[in-house]
Amino acid sequence: MINYIVVEGTHKNPNEIETINKDSRKEHGPFNNKKEAEAFAKSLIQRNIDDFYHRAWILEK
Repeated sequence: MINYIVVEGTHKNPNEIETINKDSRKEHGPFNNKKEAEAFAKSLIQRNIDDFYHRAWILEK
């Protein structure tokens, strides 16, 4: 069974997950399906809409 996690944080380059600032990294989950993870990631993105360098990513675990 595939589980999903949501990783959020600030990035040097917001288009690449590898540039995440390790001090700002937070993991949420696991989520049982991708739709739940997407909904949660969307809520994080909306809460941090004014921060260009903040991103949330969905990863398979």
